[in-house]
Amino acid sequence: MVVRTLQERLDQRGVARIHRHSYIRGQADRAVARGDAVRILPGVVAATALARQPTTIMQALLLWHRDVVIVGKAALVLLGMTAPGTTRPMDFRTIDEVEAFSSTRRVARPGIRVHRWHVPGRFITERQRVRIATAEVSVLVLAIQGQWEWVCEALRQRIVTPESCRRARKSLTGRYPKAQVEAALADIDLNAWSVPELEMARMLRAVGVRGHKPNRKVWAGDRSYYLDQAFDAEKVAVEIDGRSVHGTVEGFEETMMRSAHLDCHGWRVLHVTPTMMRRNPRFVLDWLASHLHRRHRPRTMFTEPVLRQIMGGATPA
Repeated sequence: MVVRTLQERLDQRGVARIHRHSYIRGQADRAVARGDAVRILPGVVAATALARQPTTIMQALLLWHRDVVIVGKAALVLLGMTAPGTTRPMDFRTIDEVEAFSSTRRVARPGIRVHRWHVPGRFITERQRVRIATAEVSVLVLAIQGQWEWVCEALRQRIVTPESCRRARKSLTGRYPKAQVEAALADIDLNAWSVPELEMARMLRAVGVRGHKPNRKVWAGDRSYYLDQAFDAEKVAVEIDGRSVHGTVEGFEETMMRSAHLDCHGWRVLHVTPTMMRRNPRFVLDWLASHLHRRHRPRTMFTEPVLRQIMGGATPA
């Protein structure tokens, strides 16, 4: 079917490319004047009701310039990751901005940010003719931006691993300072599956606690569990229990049964809440140290204000 009017194009795809001498250019001007369409990108209009939706923005980007590479949150969802705060794949509702790289263009519009950067071909994949940066590139970019909820979720869902992210570091050579990339990779190496786990891991690293493994799979009889931080030598586990998961009736019952199974098989589980850790980090460290062998205890210590800064990502002086 030949699409002859702007409205037919918007009804079909939600977006339309308007070339300088296009016969629908006048229709686009009138639709924008009426408020039925918006100029979402240079030479591209979108139906007003759809213009802020990430799927519409991505279609507009592809019409605007073919070398665009989707990166960041939208890219991870396109690659199969379930976004934080959602329960199913391909749910873009929590994404408020679509990011992309282009080797020749740069633009910033509401809900759209295109950076001028050439992504090496080996770090680009394709889904239904959409060019997407590999998951590792997006995770590195989000880590540098401080979007740790997304980074931790990508690690939890096994979309990436710390090792695969290190192999992708050259994708951003020259885009960000080397020290910034290395700092992001150092935190990704902690393999935290939530922001509170990341804060705990940063604190343990800073004070020199050793002998622990993050998200360690252990067996308690015929059941297996992942422990937030596991000290195998002492059979001590640190579990960071947030209210959103462990505060429900089902979550509380599951937590108690889990602890009972681990206790029956020799594990001592220390339950820490994010609030407890953020308010009293010195107490949490001292409590943990009282259950550790001397060789694994903190080698240095900081004041509580400094520990809070470390948990937030600051490097200790």
